[in-house]
Amino acid sequence: MIQTTMGLMTAAALGNSAAAQSSEEPGADRRARGLEALRAVGGGDVSRNLDPLSPDLSTLLIEHAYGDVMARPGLPQKTRELINVAVITTLGTARPALRFHIAGMLETGWSPREVVETLLHSVVYGGFPFALDAMLLARDVFAERGVTVGTGTGRPDGDDWVLGVEQLLKTGGDDAGAFVRRVIEGSGPSPDLDRLTVEFAHGEIWNRPGLALKDRELATLAMVIAIGNLDSRVRFHVEACLRTGWTRAEITELLIQMPVYIGWPQALTAVAPALDVFAEVEAGGLAAPSLTGEAIATQRSQSEPDDARFNRGVSAMAATSQVSGEGVVDAFRDIAPDLGRYIVEFAYGEVFSRLGLDLKSRELATVAALTARGTAADETPLKVHVEAALNTGATKQEVTEAILHMLPYAGFSRVQAAMAVATQVFSDP
Repeated sequence: MIQTTMGLMTAAALGNSAAAQSSEEPGADRRARGLEALRAVGGGDVSRNLDPLSPDLSTLLIEHAYGDVMARPGLPQKTRELINVAVITTLGTARPALRFHIAGMLETGWSPREVVETLLHSVVYGGFPFALDAMLLARDVFAERGVTVGTGTGRPDGDDWVLGVEQLLKTGGDDAGAFVRRVIEGSGPSPDLDRLTVEFAHGEIWNRPGLALKDRELATLAMVIAIGNLDSRVRFHVEACLRTGWTRAEITELLIQMPVYIGWPQALTAVAPALDVFAEVEAGGLAAPSLTGEAIATQRSQSEPDDARFNRGVSAMAATSQVSGEGVVDAFRDIAPDLGRYIVEFAYGEVFSRLGLDLKSRELATVAALTARGTAADETPLKVHVEAALNTGATKQEVTEAILHMLPYAGFSRVQAAMAVATQVFSDP
């Protein structure tokens, strides 16, 4: 089944010479190739760790995951490590693997700054808790290796609105043009969501100078596939990968690599939208955007200065978590000071400060959301927001009900884990 599916995916690649290894190949050759791929990212023979459970597990990891997939010649090992870190950060569920592949990025030639930018980019697709957790792991890896990132900012120069529009139109084609037109007209179901997509996601994050646009695009495609059930986003970013210089064969290699980390069922959902894009491109080429950045730049500008957002975020943080906004920035000053500032500016200055819900309701909603996601990376944020819910007037019973309400949607295990966190907060003096 694995070989058949991999063969179908490989056959979909235009001119892809990196054919899947034959299932008839001697195991010794696959093992040697797998060990070589592992050593390239700083790993080694994992048999002594896995064999006590089952020798078959180490065989599958070394010979199949690394020998058959990671050692394929269609992408360099350096690019494969970018994909791995992008996927595992977005999943937020595998700290040891993420730590290993953060080190793997360094081993294969990525700079510490590029590693940090990859993790920071995930804020748009996996949210702040996963990016924060990944950044803490990166800090440990850097410390062990004696590498530093530098404390300067990597924020882009210019107006976030203009930067966001130009980036969207550069990579997104006519679909992006239609979206930008909708934002200008305010005709979408949530004009503020559309505005934040342009200004923060594409204006601020996508324009950061620490990671090349082409690499950001491939990492983004990996992230949206890892999230799952986002066919329209997969289509958009497959096309954007082609626009930024990735070939059909290279994109296909990413698709073949994905099952190693997200499993076959989810990885295969990306095949149909990718094939649709490839067919459209073969039939008519990449469509040009119907709007230009120059035209958009004259129509509006960034909604407000960054400092105004920051100051509003500081007030919201003081009212909820009762922490200092500057303290949040300082907590990441040694590795990613902009991450702390984004938490204050965006999460609190843009979202928590909105008038449509009171702070107590927002905190209870956040507790429910973190309960439903329920990963190890969400545990500390859950503790913070249980405390913040109490700070904003929620009772212990209301917090408990917000968590229990997730039973039909997140299941007993996640709810039980969240209740354990809440109980600990309730018992603190």
